[in-house]
Amino acid sequence: MGKQTPMLMQYNRIKRQYPDCLVFFRLGDFYELFGTDAEIAAQALDITLTSREAGKGKRIPMCGVPHHAADSYLATLVQKGHKVAICEQLEDPRTAKGIVKRDVVRIVTPGTALDDTLQPGQNRYLAAVTENRGVWGIAVCDFSTGEFLCTEIKGENASDTVLSELHRVSPSELLMTGLPSPASDRVKALGFYAPEVHSELFNYDPARQALLDHFRVLSLEGFGCENLREATKAAGAIISYLRETQKTELSHISRLVPYNTASHMMLDHTTRRNLELTRTLRDGERHATLLWVLDQTRTPMGARLLKTWLEQPLLNGDAINNRLDAVESLTEADLARSELRELLKRVYDLPRLAGRVALRTANGRDLNALARSLQQLPAILPLVEEVARVPSLRSLLKRLDP
Repeated sequence: MGKQTPMLMQYNRIKRQYPDCLVFFRLGDFYELFGTDAEIAAQALDITLTSREAGKGKRIPMCGVPHHAADSYLATLVQKGHKVAICEQLEDPRTAKGIVKRDVVRIVTPGTALDDTLQPGQNRYLAAVTENRGVWGIAVCDFSTGEFLCTEIKGENASDTVLSELHRVSPSELLMTGLPSPASDRVKALGFYAPEVHSELFNYDPARQALLDHFRVLSLEGFGCENLREATKAAGAIISYLRETQKTELSHISRLVPYNTASHMMLDHTTRRNLELTRTLRDGERHATLLWVLDQTRTPMGARLLKTWLEQPLLNGDAINNRLDAVESLTEADLARSELRELLKRVYDLPRLAGRVALRTANGRDLNALARSLQQLPAILPLVEEVARVPSLRSLLKRLDP
């Protein structure tokens, strides 16, 4: 067998660093895949599998996709449970001396993908779960919006509560390791994509330090989770995983919000299915569900919030009345509400747009949508002032920065 070409030697070196990923190797205007990666991708994407000279007397399977259309192919691979390492050219091939420098700039996984298949009213969660001596920690992050939540669950029925919460969140990707049996088997039976991760990812000290470093604070007390050891481990695992896979600043993840499952009605998987809150019992679609009937929201943010409210019914009487008071206040302000709804129709998905800007993946269309959305604020503000007759709405008003 002859010696490999310099380009394939470079590819194999990078592939050895990411053995669990399909490597999208940039060659000019295409991303190429080689060997087993090519065979897997060609079948998954239904594209032609060819071959390339790999040295004297040897050929290697190869397939490729155009650089400008890569997002759609990435979305298909991710939906089928594959991780994809994006290997870019780090210098101009026209001025490079010898082989062009290349390296992996990010890893696309089911829980971190930012493709166009993201539904406006849906979250795409990356979740982590851990357990120690009967205390469970759960953290969830929507990488596209920067939403970052955590909670701890303990007690006699803790494992059942954890399963119900994971059903509700329905993460696209779940990080876990070392869970006790039989709870581990029950979590795996949920069928969520769960990549192999090192147990060190969930060690308390490095997990806590990852959070402190990310938020640039000396304590987690300001977030209300300094004493939530298991939740901290799960949240820290997510931040470490995102740093490892995204290889960039995560500035759009600006806060960690702890929540208490006891403040909401816990609904198990069977109850959720039978009630058809967000998915139908027959085919799992949104059409003909309670959410489909109620969703008259005008923004993607509102659609996601309504879905969350339906899946987490309040238990506290004061919280319920505060929400009803806000609804009543808006109902009585008929004219202002109508004008407000018209303005909100012109507001795009601000959290996701801000996330793309922070991750430096925003294009001209995204920046234009962001500008047009922000232009609505001067007209929105006086209308909110007009309808804000109750404390819950006035608190929202204080958070608006014109």
